[in-house]
Amino acid sequence: MYEQIDVDDRELEAQGYAPAMPRRFSLLSLFSLGFALTATWNGFGSAIGPSLAQSSSSGTIWTLVIAALMNFVVSLGMAELVSAFPNSGAQYYWSYKVASPEWAPFASYMSACISTCGWWLGLASVCNFVAATILAILQICVKEYTLRPSHQWFCYVAIVWLAALLNIYATRFLPALNQYLLYFSVSTLLITILVILVCAAPNYQSSVWVFTDTTSFNRSYDKSFLFVLCLLNNTYGFMGTDAGAHMAEEIPSPSINAPKVMIYPVIIGLVTTWPFAVACMYVITDIERVVNPPSGISLVEIYLQATESEFTTILLLAAFTICLFGCAAANITGSSRQIWAASRDNCYPLSTWLAEVHPKHKMPMNAACLTAIFATLYGLIFLRSSTAFASMVSANIVFMMTSYVIPQGIAVWRGRSSVLPRRHFHLGRWGSFVNITSCVWVCFLDIVACFPIIRPVTAANMNWVSVVIFITTAYMVLAWYLWQRHVFTGPRLNTRFIQNSRSRAASLPHKHSPCGLIDQPNNETIDKDGKVD
Repeated sequence: MYEQIDVDDRELEAQGYAPAMPRRFSLLSLFSLGFALTATWNGFGSAIGPSLAQSSSSGTIWTLVIAALMNFVVSLGMAELVSAFPNSGAQYYWSYKVASPEWAPFASYMSACISTCGWWLGLASVCNFVAATILAILQICVKEYTLRPSHQWFCYVAIVWLAALLNIYATRFLPALNQYLLYFSVSTLLITILVILVCAAPNYQSSVWVFTDTTSFNRSYDKSFLFVLCLLNNTYGFMGTDAGAHMAEEIPSPSINAPKVMIYPVIIGLVTTWPFAVACMYVITDIERVVNPPSGISLVEIYLQATESEFTTILLLAAFTICLFGCAAANITGSSRQIWAASRDNCYPLSTWLAEVHPKHKMPMNAACLTAIFATLYGLIFLRSSTAFASMVSANIVFMMTSYVIPQGIAVWRGRSSVLPRRHFHLGRWGSFVNITSCVWVCFLDIVACFPIIRPVTAANMNWVSVVIFITTAYMVLAWYLWQRHVFTGPRLNTRFIQNSRSRAASLPHKHSPCGLIDQPNNETIDKDGKVD
């Protein structure tokens, strides 16, 4: 194992970086991190209310399958890229390596900024829902309690910083903690399904209603478009599959193991979440109260209707909240690595500060703190809005998914065979289909995410996603032309060394990935200064 780690470190040095953090994650612990971050069943539970309002029970459960399938395709494309270029910068690094010399710095910079925004908005949305669930539990326990926006903001901030401090001061234990969270989350899911079904028996909804009803509470659009909006909601539960790529420098054999960690969470997410979704549909007794819950959280109402017990509901919600908090902690783990990796190449303002690794904790503490600071300030803007959660979720989807396909689109445009080096995970003849499908799918989602949820549109119910995207993107482009293009030139890569290293590794008998190791011509790539690596 130590010999393999030495090879991994040599490959990292060939990319132009000195190893800065120990490879403390195993394949299981990194998979646990990916599972905790995607948290598909928790993401589904947090968005179940809007989904039911838009497309009822059948739309809610069937769009989950479609969302999983399309996110699996997108993740396949990313898995191939991380196998070709195992670097914690992930999308930022891939975009630079596949783009043309004149556009590579800009493509890399935009990928980094878009990815960072996605991570930050994802953290804000998760912590917002954790805070809301905690206060919903408090409302059940204390009947006279009146929820105030300031209470939710303070709770939200506490969740954000607790997740950040956990990443900083318990960084040595993160692999083990994520494994325990995996077991806890799966156990909680199974127990929840069992409890709500047993408690609700025999008062179940009919199978016809569960699997075929399309009654909508939203009269703004026809059923077909509402089905698409429901699909957008369920896409949220599959965000974060790039986490394995951002941890590439903290796991042995990243070109082999990181692709697995990016693909398997999508599969496991669907397998675990679909039974939960179906169970929730069967135990609903009053759909109108679920769509318009007194607590503001539809999952609370579903648990109450199923169990008819406040105590049982509190226990189930508490376990659910712990799992979702694990998602917030995993978000900071991944986002801090992404910011740190890009800062090593001077991609951001304050890059020198952000690129520091704490000498004691061996993690990018400054990047983690910046993530928490942003989430804290962002919460001030949106926590008073009735559409805050939906806006954060949609913006998170737009930024994250867009960052996933930028390097895939460039690779197809320039010719995959000319820009991708030898890699363990190779999509073969399916590569172009996967990359093109991913790009088309994400463009479709980005457009849908900007549509208003309710019509006619007013200041109170408007969808702020388009505004957030426009302002953020305008700032990114302006910052590039005013400052960053003068200081950021991008990373470098000794492709020949990596090719030779992988050729030697390929001679050893081992199983790499579902697609296996497929040799291709040993194409040398041209570095951005025109020299052959």
